[in-house]
Amino acid sequence: MSEKKLDNNDLRKIEEFFNKGKFHEGLSFLNQLKKENDDLMLNWYLSHIYFKLHKYDEALKYVKEFINLKSNDVLNLNFLGQIYLEKNRIELAVKTFEQALAIKNDDKTTILNLAKVFLYIGEIDKSKSYFQKLSKSEPENLSYIYSLMRINDNKLTLNLIEKIKKNLDNYNLENKMYGNLILAKFYENEKNYDLEVENLIEAHKVYISSKKKSSYQQINFIKNLLPTFIKEFNQIDFISKSKLNPIFIMGLPRSGTTLVEKIITSGKKKLQSLGESDVFDKVFFSEKIIENYESETLISKFQFNNENINILDEKIMDQLYAQGLKKNNNFFINKSISNFLYIDLIYKIYPNAKFVYCYRNPAANVLGIFRSFLPNVLWSHSLEVIFDVVDFYYKKLNQIKSEKIINIYTLDLENLTDNPEIVSKDLFRFLDLEWTSDCIKNINKNLIIKTASNLQVRKEIEKHDLSYTSNYINIFKKLGFNYRWLN
Repeated sequence: MSEKKLDNNDLRKIEEFFNKGKFHEGLSFLNQLKKENDDLMLNWYLSHIYFKLHKYDEALKYVKEFINLKSNDVLNLNFLGQIYLEKNRIELAVKTFEQALAIKNDDKTTILNLAKVFLYIGEIDKSKSYFQKLSKSEPENLSYIYSLMRINDNKLTLNLIEKIKKNLDNYNLENKMYGNLILAKFYENEKNYDLEVENLIEAHKVYISSKKKSSYQQINFIKNLLPTFIKEFNQIDFISKSKLNPIFIMGLPRSGTTLVEKIITSGKKKLQSLGESDVFDKVFFSEKIIENYESETLISKFQFNNENINILDEKIMDQLYAQGLKKNNNFFINKSISNFLYIDLIYKIYPNAKFVYCYRNPAANVLGIFRSFLPNVLWSHSLEVIFDVVDFYYKKLNQIKSEKIINIYTLDLENLTDNPEIVSKDLFRFLDLEWTSDCIKNINKNLIIKTASNLQVRKEIEKHDLSYTSNYINIFKKLGFNYRWLN
């Protein structure tokens, strides 16, 4: 290898690949440069592009090589911690972030990472202390106030509310977004539901203003591209050789999927849970089956035959292992909101799989999605699109039930919270698992919960009072949402 270093032209090309999201092309370019250069920065770029492609083992390899020569680099230690998080190696993630903090004790990125990771594992007091530290260093940053508000540490004082109202129009975009979210919570507490919804709409508008196109690309993928792929896929006379017995938990966001995951993992048989790992999305996008949400390559570049399905199966397993699945572990739980979209594919590849669909009162579910701020779920930032997606999910569920091919257990969240013992026993019978009282009395608190439900789900199971939904149904109807299932 020569000692040639990256020149400005190389750097411009690399930057362009990242900016345009052309990660596969960027990877090919970087690998070619690697043959010709010994520039250390290539390891940095390779680690980041593998991360974008959800190939965490490769990302880990290259960032470690880079860090070995730059051991005091806080930026790269934080990146290393993020990789460990994606691999669900929480202890290593915490250790790495703490190593970075020891080098620079006021680094805001590191402090924020520690605040989040402790929130994920339920160490609320530690998470709170780091958010408080951030808020103290940047008292005008409303994102920290919002985070503290979520964990019930920061009360919404009238002084704070008046200050936000006064300055809302002058805030930068981020503060304007969090300001509206804080106001929405205040109006919810005050039972002023019209103003709550108004502020929620404004908060989401601010966030999605630069991503509106992407949100509609995402729903096009959900409603059009993927169903077309699945239709073609179902026509293959494919006999799976898989002996895996996974449990796939699925449903809309805020429908109780995390609670159900907790109940199942609290049973006598200690099943490994991979959490909300989005395995199928990551395989489809990382392996260039799909280039973007609008891409017709979903259909045109995939040859529907047994060989390719077996390759797809291998890629799925690689992703499962990358995210922490133990070798020779035939029984595990996978939870993701996207599982439902891939259910036909999952059923064909894993015929021994069990499927649990979590259903929630539609009005409560729509409101729960809109109240929760889900940055990566682009369709969740518009009421119009939320209603469209929810309608699609319900139609898909009815289709599955009518065809009676896939054995799917529909769990009603409200029924679960009203009758936890009866419903959980019935669920365990469906899953062929042994039920004990611990399943609902001593729910495992050691789950890694990266979703918006990471606070609520650690509480005891509580009944859902749906009387409040009538206020919102009227508002939704005034806004033009008159779906039959809404009532």
